[in-house]
This record gives sequence, structure tokens and C-alpha cells, in this order.
Amino acid sequence: MKTIFLFVLVGLFMFSCSQKQTEEQLRAQAQNFESVENFEEALKTYEKLIETYPKGKFANEAQYKTAFIFYNNFHDFNKAIAAHKRLLENFSDSKYASQARFMIGYIYANDLKDYENARLAYNDFLEHHPESELVASVKWELQHLGHDIDEQLFDQFGDEKSNGETKLGK
Repeated sequence: MKTIFLFVLVGLFMFSCSQKQTEEQLRAQAQNFESVENFEEALKTYEKLIETYPKGKFANEAQYKTAFIFYNNFHDFNKAIAAHKRLLENFSDSKYASQARFMIGYIYANDLKDYENARLAYNDFLEHHPESELVASVKWELQHLGHDIDEQLFDQFGDEKSNGETKLGK
């Protein structure tokens, strides 16, 4: 009896694996992996969604999530930039396009300290998204490329520094 049950169970598993998951199922599965902080499986599932449904209604969101998982959870800045660039190549009109362009500049400037590529990315942002709410942040970033954060805070607030901390209001 156990042997028959095992064969049925294996057969059901194999049948379910051979069924193509819908885009909605893949998205829900990836979101579930994210919610339990299994970012490796979330990433794989988002990538499967993109590969299986490259022009689907959730493909641009999946590409955006992929970029942020590389950035926030794996701290793989080059892969995060590449994922943001893929979003821009494949979904130039996406609601995520301005954030992707901003993040490319931000990662170059603040994580990779590649100020020339940061400048190019931020200028690309300003060219494509002149009305974005992120314009002020981009302009600030451009003005302060390569500056030490303590110097920036001192310049902005004129306060003393002590033990690496800025004293505000003194």
C-alpha cells in the first residue's frame, strides 16, 4: 500500500512540475518567497517569470524586483545595475523606469564610487524624467559626487562633528 501511495505521490509531483505555471502563479510564488525572506528562490522565480513571459503584464515588475533583490539582499551592485538596465531596454515606458535610472546613478555614485558613470546615469535620468519627483535628489547627488557625507552635512547644516556623528541643533 505504501508503495502505491509513493508512486501516486511521485506521479502527481511529476505531473504538476510539467504543467506550465501561469504568470500570476509565478508572481505569487516569488512574492511568497520574498515575504519569508527566501530571496534566492524569489530571484529564481522572478527570473523564470521574465524568461517564460517576457512581455507579460508582470514582467516589468519582476525585472524591477530582481534589480532590488540583487541590490538590497545580495549587495551585488553590478548585477543590480545590469537588471535595472534590462528593465530600461525591455520596458522603457514602465512605471519603474525613472526609479531604475535613478538607482543606476545612485549605485555607481554611492556603492561603486564610479563618479563618471554616476554622472552619465544621472544626466540620462534628467534627460528622460525632467518632471520626476526625484529630480531634486538627482541634482543634489550631481552636486555632491565624491564628497564625504560628514562634509556634506557640515556644509548643509553648519554643525560640529563629534566622533563621526553630526550634532544638529547646537
